[in-house]
Amino acid sequence: MTKANAPDTITFMLRKIRDAFKDHQPHELHQKANSAVLIPLYEYNGNIGLVLIHRSETTGLHRGQMGFPGGMIESGDGGDLLQTALRESEEEINLFHEDVEIIGELSQRQTIVSELTVKPFVGIIPYPYSFSPDPIEVQGTHTATLNTLVNEVITGDNSFELPPPIYPVNGKPVWGLTAKIITELLEVLKI
Repeated sequence: MTKANAPDTITFMLRKIRDAFKDHQPHELHQKANSAVLIPLYEYNGNIGLVLIHRSETTGLHRGQMGFPGGMIESGDGGDLLQTALRESEEEINLFHEDVEIIGELSQRQTIVSELTVKPFVGIIPYPYSFSPDPIEVQGTHTATLNTLVNEVITGDNSFELPPPIYPVNGKPVWGLTAKIITELLEVLKI
């Protein structure tokens, strides 16, 4: 891809992503979700990237793990899981809700260890974006391109000694619920 056609290619890719969610029907669990995450997508070095956070080692249920910005619903969210995902994203990485174009949802999933039921929302954000992680909750942000995730997924035995699928991002394993969400995202986008 040349620099001259890169914006047209990105525009086309973002249109395809929006279109993929128009008819997508996420699976809902019988148990009502009590948590939500945001999957922020954006143009990244001529590709589409998604933003992950590396959670703090000292705070939260999923200490030290890679995941998406998000968390548990609070009374101020008014029972609105999208509001939860947007609020948590602003608190954790300073991603303002007005900068997020929500394009769809993925299936509710339940975590194994903490037994949270999580609703994922997919949004497109502007590029570049200046994230400012809350040092109490988040060690840092990481971007992985969708193509890299497809090409580097681990589906069997692995050196991380974690259950697959695993998506290595900057040497850190993305596994468990987050990996399952990524897998569904890639299936919806047919990547």
